[in-house]
Amino acid sequence: MKALMIILALFSCTALAQAETRYIVDQAKLPLRAGQGTNFAIVRMLPSGVAVEVLEQSAAGYTRVRTKLGKEGWILSRYLMKSPAARDRLAWAEKELSKLARLKQDKKSLEQERALLEKENSKLQKELEHIRKTAANAVIIAEENRALKVKANNAESAFEELRLETQDIHSGAQQRWFLLGAGAILLGIILGFILPHLRFRRKERWSRY
Repeated sequence: MKALMIILALFSCTALAQAETRYIVDQAKLPLRAGQGTNFAIVRMLPSGVAVEVLEQSAAGYTRVRTKLGKEGWILSRYLMKSPAARDRLAWAEKELSKLARLKQDKKSLEQERALLEKENSKLQKELEHIRKTAANAVIIAEENRALKVKANNAESAFEELRLETQDIHSGAQQRWFLLGAGAILLGIILGFILPHLRFRRKERWSRY
């Protein structure tokens, strides 16, 4: 029976604990020693709040731990906590609050940017609609211009034909007047030759009677 108690005591002193994380209490620095007692050399001074891996616990009130850098040693179990130190939790909470505040600010900025983008989008939609209407009007105006050009060309052709006809008529009239004038002159010349002879014959007749 005594042997069994000794075995249980030894087992409780040297039993390996499950790999779990503990935190150094909220004090300045605590010694990590090479063995279970103050007479063992200090391996390292651990700052408060640092996380260590629990390797083993003893009935003497010490716990063997390993730091993140791989340093192993013993520390009083009462200096270990299952949750981070209060100041670390406070720092974490402040950090999270700061993140939340930044997120809120970012959300506000995004909402403002979204409102500006919606306003700009509305403005662009109006400009696009105006451009479409202007383009439609431009097409209509272009069609009207083409129709007017066709009418103008037709009117110009008709005017040119009328001018040519007028010119032909004018030229014909000039020719007729020229012919009439020439005929009158020729008739005058002929009469100039004939009339004296007629007067002379009439005198001769009257002289016979």
